[in-house]
Amino acid sequence: MGRLFGTNGVRLEFTRGSYDPEFIVRLGKAIATYINNGDVLLGFDVRLTSLSIVGTLYGVLSMYGLGVDVIGPLPTPVHQYLTKAWGYRAGVMVTASHNPPHYNGIKLMGSDGVEVNRNIEEEVESIFYSGRFKETVDYRDIGRVRFINVEDGLREYREHLLSLVNVDLIKGRGFRIVADFANSVNSIALPYVLRGLNVKVNSINGHLDGEFPGRVPEPRPDNLNVASRAVVEASADFGVAYDGDGDRSLFIDEGGNVVWGDRTGTILALSMIKKGDRVVTPVSSSIVVKWAVEGAGGEVVWTRVGSVDVSHRVMEIGALCGFEDNGGFIWPRHHPVRDGISTTLLMMQVLAEQRARLSELNSRIPSMVTARERLEVDRETARKLVDKLRERDWGGEVITIDGIRVNYPDSWFLVRPSGTENLLRVTIEASNVEKFNNLRGSVMKSIKELLDSIRQ
Repeated sequence: MGRLFGTNGVRLEFTRGSYDPEFIVRLGKAIATYINNGDVLLGFDVRLTSLSIVGTLYGVLSMYGLGVDVIGPLPTPVHQYLTKAWGYRAGVMVTASHNPPHYNGIKLMGSDGVEVNRNIEEEVESIFYSGRFKETVDYRDIGRVRFINVEDGLREYREHLLSLVNVDLIKGRGFRIVADFANSVNSIALPYVLRGLNVKVNSINGHLDGEFPGRVPEPRPDNLNVASRAVVEASADFGVAYDGDGDRSLFIDEGGNVVWGDRTGTILALSMIKKGDRVVTPVSSSIVVKWAVEGAGGEVVWTRVGSVDVSHRVMEIGALCGFEDNGGFIWPRHHPVRDGISTTLLMMQVLAEQRARLSELNSRIPSMVTARERLEVDRETARKLVDKLRERDWGGEVITIDGIRVNYPDSWFLVRPSGTENLLRVTIEASNVEKFNNLRGSVMKSIKELLDSIRQ
C-alpha cells in the first residue's frame, strides 16, 4: 500500500481539526493531471461529507479541462459499470465504503470501470507529493459540469444485469428476502433492480442517512442480530446485508445464521465451475476455499487483501470469478468488480437452480471454527508487529503476500494491518474447537508480547 491509497482508495477522517480541505484540492489536481483529458464520471454515496468533497472535486477537475458528469447518490458498482458502459475516460467515486460515518474517501477508476491498479496509484501519489501538476486551462477551455439523473444509470444497469440471469427461474421461485441496507445506497438500487421479479423484500435500515444510525456500515456477524432475527421471523429464504457503498453482500441463511463471504463465494463458484477454471481470493479467505475448488477440478489463486488486487488478478488470468471473506464477490461476466446486487441476483439463481436452501449448500462445505479479530493499533505499529511475527518459526507453510499467513494441515492464521483503518486484523481458523483454542492462544499471546515490546 502507498502513502495515499490503502486497500481500496484514499480514506480521510473528518473530525474536528484532523483534516485539511487543501488535501482534497491537491488530490483532485493529482487525479486531473493523471487523467489529463477527456470526461470523468463523478459519483458519491450518502455520507454527510460526500457533497462537499464532490463540489471540491468537480471544481478542480473542470478547471484542469476535464468534462465532469456528476451522478448520485448511488452504489459504487453502479458507478463503475456506467463508467465503462457510457465510455468515460475515468471514474471517481466519493465513498469510504464500510468505514464509520466520520470517514470519507475517493476511489479512482480507469475507463474499464475498475479501480486503477497499484502502479497507477503510485503514479498519482508521485504527482501529489512532487507537485508536478498540469497547468490550469483558459476560461474558454474549462470543462463543462453536468448532473446526471440516477434513474438513467439504474435503468441501463438493471437491463444489463437481468440479461445475465434466468429471470423466469427467479420469478418462479418467488423469493422472500430480508435486506439490511445500512441506511445507504443499495436501498435505492436493489428495489429498482428487483421490480417485476416476484421477490418480496423486507427492508431493514432502508432510509438514507449518512450517520448510519441502524448499524455501522461494515456488515459483520456481531452487528447483524436484527437482520438475523428478521429472517427467521419473516420465514425468509435468506437475508443479505450490504456495506456503505453497496459493493459487499454478507448473506444470512434461513435459520438466521450469518455465512462468511468466502463460504458464499465458494457456493457461487461451485455452481459454475468447470475443470481447469481458476478462482481468485485473498489470503484472508478460508482454507476450505482451496479444498472445495480443487475438489471440483479448479484452481485457487491467492492475492493480497483488497478488491483492487482481486479484480486485476481476475482480469489478468481470465478467472471464473473472485471473492473475499468480507462479502465481496466479483463476477466478470457482469463486470470485474465486486457488486452486492449482482451477487444477490446470482445467489437467487443458484438457489432456484439447485432447489436448495442456503443452509443446505453451506453444509456441503467443510465446517471450521473461525474468529476474525480487530485490534485497535496504528498502522506503523501494526507493520512493525507483522515484521517481528515473520521472524518467528511457526512450523507451517508461511505466506507473506499480505501480512503473515501460516497454513497447517487443518488450521491456519493470518495477521495483517488494515489498509483502511488503524486496525490490526487477525483471522484464526481450525477444524475443531481444541485446535482452534490452542492456535488462538498461541497467536494472541505472541501479538500481545510483541505489542508490549514495540510500545515500550
